[in-house]
Amino acid sequence: IKSSCLAMGLLLLAACTTTKVLNEWRTTDGAGAQFGHLMVVALFKQDQTRRMFEDEFAWQISNLGQMVTRSYNIVPSLNETTTGRIATLAKAVGADGVLVIRTVNSKQHTNTAADNSPPGPMNLSGFLQYSWKDNYDPPDLMTNAVMIMESRLFDAKSGKLVWSLATQFKNQFGLKWEINLLAKRVLGKLKDTTQTK
Repeated sequence: IKSSCLAMGLLLLAACTTTKVLNEWRTTDGAGAQFGHLMVVALFKQDQTRRMFEDEFAWQISNLGQMVTRSYNIVPSLNETTTGRIATLAKAVGADGVLVIRTVNSKQHTNTAADNSPPGPMNLSGFLQYSWKDNYDPPDLMTNAVMIMESRLFDAKSGKLVWSLATQFKNQFGLKWEINLLAKRVLGKLKDTTQTK
């Protein structure tokens, strides 16, 4: 009885998630591209927050049967110089895709057009450098803070953007729990868009 009550409680809590999809874009070139090894990059200036995001996404990706590399294992500290090296390092470790996650200030967020026009910038190196300079690290990821997250998948070989998803969530149950729910939502959408090897 205890385990069924616990399971029911977890289901109810999951149903209360505030994570919602704001918009999604995918390339029409190379539809059904396959990615067997992803590098996860969480663009946060706070190392602890970065590790929390990369660890959760990497754990869920590996549970899907894919190889995954956390960027903090290769680049322990992100800054304007090191973000410029991530594209090269992703290829060096054999990643064929790079999943970048970042927080977007609600003032910066714009909806993707209905005609499937791409969000800019479109290549990995340009996006990383642009995003780092314009990075929005919330001063405090406090309870009930509403955050807009952007997740982008790039082809590691070409550097081209393959997929983009903007989501919004409220840090209602604690950041670790919300990251878990966010990762499930993002990776579920990503799985629908791409194929795994």
